[in-house]
Amino acid sequence: MHKTLTLPAVVLLVLPALVGCDKVAARVELKKGNELYKNEQYSEALKQFQLGLKRDPDASFAWRSVGLTALALYRPGDESPKNVQYGKTATEAFEKYLAEYPKDQKVRDYLLSTYVNTKRYNDALAYLDRRVQESPQELPAVQQMKLNILTQAGRLDDAWNLVKQHPEAAKAETYYSLGVAAWDKSYHDTSLDLAARTQLIDNGLDALDKALKLKPEYFEAMVYTNLLYREKAKIQTDANLRAEYTAKADEWQQKALALRKKTMAEKPSPAPKS
Repeated sequence: MHKTLTLPAVVLLVLPALVGCDKVAARVELKKGNELYKNEQYSEALKQFQLGLKRDPDASFAWRSVGLTALALYRPGDESPKNVQYGKTATEAFEKYLAEYPKDQKVRDYLLSTYVNTKRYNDALAYLDRRVQESPQELPAVQQMKLNILTQAGRLDDAWNLVKQHPEAAKAETYYSLGVAAWDKSYHDTSLDLAARTQLIDNGLDALDKALKLKPEYFEAMVYTNLLYREKAKIQTDANLRAEYTAKADEWQQKALALRKKTMAEKPSPAPKS
């Protein structure tokens, strides 16, 4: 006959008490974290929030505090291991928080911007795809955000293809950004071969043309049209074509200067001092 093993009654009483003590201790740690955060002592606050969650993993609301604190410590562009870890801590914390509180729009925005700032572009794009699946009405806004992310990531071909698929999502500023990115890559990237550079410049000019059709008096778009035509002239082996594109660049430069002069003339004169 087998005997059933049972815990002594005193142990059964102690276990819930210990669990309760952990939860109380966790709240104390989280409260300390809040005070440190308010005083901008972010490194210490982060440790307190993490300790509180270690004591009570069920306090999932505190992942928001972990994410915001790590984000306060993160510096975009700093590739040091410590800073990279702050970015990773922030994204992981926001992900865990949103698993429990998916409707918190502010944290959703924090997560997206942190993905982008830490150059996790594929994660940002995948997040936006999920967002559209959940809320199809957000498609125009999401397409605009995806275009911005692809441009920032230097994935101009993907951005251009997205514009072609969803032209209604693009604004003058979107096309302008694509044109600027095309110029920047053409001007600085010495690894491009002639065919790739030519295609890049033509896509950039096409984007700026669309921007100017949507917003005819777009000074910055005129300036970069000028600059891209100069890039196009640089790669020509035919002297006549080189001269033609240089002339087009000069033409757009003059248009930009004329627009600037007109804008300055239309500005109201300051009121005379009494």
